Amino acid sequence: MRKIKKLIAVILATMIMMSVASFSMSASAATAPEFSVTLVSENDSTAVVRFSMLKGAFNSLDFTLYTSSAFTACTNIEQTEEFKTKGCMAMTNPATKMVSIAGTNVVDKATSIVDFTLTKKSANPIKNTDIGVVVENCVITVSDPVMGNKNIDLTDDVKVTIDLKSFQLNDAAVKMDYKSNYTIRYETNYAANELTWTSSDEDVVSVDENGRLTTNGTGDATITVTSADGRVNETCEVSVKYTWWQWIIVIVLFGWIWY
Repeated sequence: MRKIKKLIAVILATMIMMSVASFSMSASAATAPEFSVTLVSENDSTAVVRFSMLKGAFNSLDFTLYTSSAFTACTNIEQTEEFKTKGCMAMTNPATKMVSIAGTNVVDKATSIVDFTLTKKSANPIKNTDIGVVVENCVITVSDPVMGNKNIDLTDDVKVTIDLKSFQLNDAAVKMDYKSNYTIRYETNYAANELTWTSSDEDVVSVDENGRLTTNGTGDATITVTSADGRVNETCEVSVKYTWWQWIIVIVLFGWIWY
């Protein structure tokens, strides 16, 4: 009888240890999410920023968007169409800029979640430092056939990246003299290699990767700047003419031959 009891005890202990090990492996496999805040659109008075998950997984999540004095209010928080298909419920509060997400389904793929519509105080482009996010109660539910479901708090390992790309062209039109230089005025947090500058007529004016213009002839040309992500597509009209003394060289001194 004692041998039977010992055998039963050993079997039970083994089952418990295997269950604990299985649960520990499931818990360690839970990857804390990485989130990002990106700019959807911006004009002189309004900006729309998007909160998305880049990778990882979660069941429930609370987070608050914090903004600098560049904004006066949050007028709306709207779930993206992509997130609506996840079967989770999101409670939003524009006044506090807080979002609370709960659901039995696990969000485990890159997903856009909500868009915040913010009222700007000025026409200046917003910067990464104008936005912050605090994440709380980021939880994933791990199931085990013996021990059942258990919630794992991933909050301490969550990462949030603020990546607000914006561009504002301050020169819609430029008048230049022949054989002169000028750098188009603009404000941006795009890297130089993320922007492409082109001229419609390089015989009139050429442009480098920083928006610096060099006049090569007289006439009109359009400078276009675009971004790699397709969000920027702005133009600057350039008109190039001779100065009075250049006209003298061209007409009186036959400068048209070589000038």
